Amino acid sequence: MRMTETLGRAAVVLGSLMFAAAPLAASAANFAGTWAFTGTTVMRSATFVTSPVCLFRQMGDRLAGSCKGPNAIGSADGMVNGNAFVFQWHTIATSGPSKGRTGTATFKGTWNADGVVRGSVTSTSAPGTVGVLTGQKTG
Repeated sequence: MRMTETLGRAAVVLGSLMFAAAPLAASAANFAGTWAFTGTTVMRSATFVTSPVCLFRQMGDRLAGSCKGPNAIGSADGMVNGNAFVFQWHTIATSGPSKGRTGTATFKGTWNADGVVRGSVTSTSAPGTVGVLTGQKTG
């Protein structure tokens, strides 16, 4: 065997070993699809519930889409890191005394092995208040 063939084969073997030994990058969970969320916040002894249904597209670790709740609609965008996520719902109120007003709700959570997302929700309409978030993928 000639020296160049030996070196070529050694390089292939070494490259294969390096690839096999390299740690696999943590991939983002697949958040694409339809999600039903419930956020419950207590403020001044009153309980407020937001329950948007969101449709997400996922490009790598980025989320984009829209959400619609009983009283608001709007675009959504965020990030995924493994099973954790954060996204902002840019709301426009569609009914009630706040009709036409805008705001941003931020949802943070982790998709757990039982299929349920658990985390927190905050909103520009209630600064300093943190609510409890749950959600499930419905489609």
